[in-house]
Amino acid sequence: MSNRRLSYLIMILLMPLAAGAQTTITLDEAIMVALENNYSLKISRNDEAIAENNVTIAPFLPTVTGTGRQSQTSNNVVSSSSEAERSRTNLYTAGVAVNWKLFDGLGMFTAYSRQQELLAMSSQRVRINVENLVMRVCSEYYNIIVQQNRMESALISLSLSKSRYENAEEKYMLGVISGLDLQQAKIDLNADSSAVLSQQETVISAYIRLTNLLSTGHEINFNIRDSIILAPDMDIDSLRASTLKYNNQLLLARQGERLSDYDLAAVRALRYPTLSFGTGYNYSRSEYPWSAGSFSQTNGLNWGFNMSWNIFSGFETNRKMANAKLEAENSKLAYLDIEYEIMGELDLLYNTYLNNITVTNFETESAELARASLEIAMERYRLGSLSGLEFREYQNNYLNAINRRLTALYQAKISEIGLRLLAGELTE
Repeated sequence: MSNRRLSYLIMILLMPLAAGAQTTITLDEAIMVALENNYSLKISRNDEAIAENNVTIAPFLPTVTGTGRQSQTSNNVVSSSSEAERSRTNLYTAGVAVNWKLFDGLGMFTAYSRQQELLAMSSQRVRINVENLVMRVCSEYYNIIVQQNRMESALISLSLSKSRYENAEEKYMLGVISGLDLQQAKIDLNADSSAVLSQQETVISAYIRLTNLLSTGHEINFNIRDSIILAPDMDIDSLRASTLKYNNQLLLARQGERLSDYDLAAVRALRYPTLSFGTGYNYSRSEYPWSAGSFSQTNGLNWGFNMSWNIFSGFETNRKMANAKLEAENSKLAYLDIEYEIMGELDLLYNTYLNNITVTNFETESAELARASLEIAMERYRLGSLSGLEFREYQNNYLNAINRRLTALYQAKISEIGLRLLAGELTE
């Protein structure tokens, strides 16, 4: 394709992203939008609201039950001394009963504490979901930065290949170089053109993924103009201490331990008697047909205490107690297992982080040297002391160095964010 057609094609490919990029968004803004719009997070918050509604003092309060009934009995009465008569009897009853559990082996207190713990666990799951969402947003945000920088490098390489092809075309017309050199310049130009098209697709795909995370619709209505800056070196001892204290997965596991203890206490309460107080008021009226105004009526107040004690249940209470103890032990073992796994993951990620930092420093130096070498090679190629193939090698070295630096920088940043997530510092 001609240089003009190539320029037009690149411009057309860049238009969709530029047209939709109405505002520049920062990382903090992207995180806030995602936290506000993400549907999975909304579901988690609704679950938290349900758990909050379940924390109630109802187990400590009495229950009040009202009842009422009206019935009518209709009979045909036949005897040898009288004609058939229809007999109707009306019955009216009403009452209100109050029942108040006074003692159940502290089971009501255990039930209330258990609901509070379930609420705390639900809130903890929301925080974990928030952390995971923030991690995903950061990953996509920095990926866009990397891909846009690669796009800039690809465009620079394409510009160099265009200049090289134009120079080779002039030299071929003058008979300075052979047609083979011109064809090779064209091949390299086409390769760089394809690389730009492919990289443009990668950039737009990265924007689409971030847009989906933000739940802002299906149009790209923002752009990103940012750079990746690594935080100061992180200390492994501080990370370990923070992880043991603030890691949300470990906090959730500790809450699971406490929940098992409440379940054990609830089973233990079955060994104790239950004492309740009841009172009520009842009203009953029966109306009879055999004489006008004939009726029977009772009404009055009643009260009393009721105690029940499950003395023997076929060893069911012992079975439930044994299982509850095993569940409590499993919760403690599960916590130790999660702690061991997370601390191991922390050590592995920290080692990766240190390696990525070192690689980033090396690749940054290599990219600067490759850029300087390319500038020298451009001048030598312009003066004719460097062949097109040799210049292409310097050009490829520059692109590879830039891409390696961007990859190392991205991996170092993601490792840094991962360490902050494990230490419970990501959403501070």
